[in-house]
Amino acid sequence: MKMTTTTFVRVGMLTALACVLTMVPQIPTGTGGYVHFGDSIIYVTAAFLGPVAGAFVGAIGHSLADLLSGYVIFAIATFIIKGLMGFVIGKILYKNFRSVRFILATVISLAIVTLGYFIAEIPMFGVETAAVVFISSPAQWLMSVAATAIFIPLINKYKHKIGL
Repeated sequence: MKMTTTTFVRVGMLTALACVLTMVPQIPTGTGGYVHFGDSIIYVTAAFLGPVAGAFVGAIGHSLADLLSGYVIFAIATFIIKGLMGFVIGKILYKNFRSVRFILATVISLAIVTLGYFIAEIPMFGVETAAVVFISSPAQWLMSVAATAIFIPLINKYKHKIGL
């Protein structure tokens, strides 16, 4: 990815947007966690700006939301998990967006996030509590995939007008 001033500003704005959409609205899952729309910004960033931008937005935007929301205990895990998620999505979707590739990217991202948080939560809460992620992650995933399925075609339609 060539880091022009325009790209730098876009990545910064998308990082802030990912943070905000991770914080508002936060819909409690009843497990001590929450679901949000912030992951949709990782998908959009990775699809249009590439894997490095996707990783940056995922890692920084989401771990910053954890810090600001009082979920400090998750910030390091989030940095790694959401960064990896953004990178992998970018590798799959960047400059080659098709429905089949989108489905593949979403399924792989679900696996990354679910297994990543499960592994991260075991030493914090134990296996039984960590296993709740197998319920909350798919709910989170479904919300973000639905939002992304709306955003990407709209952005794709106007990408030349906005300089993508």
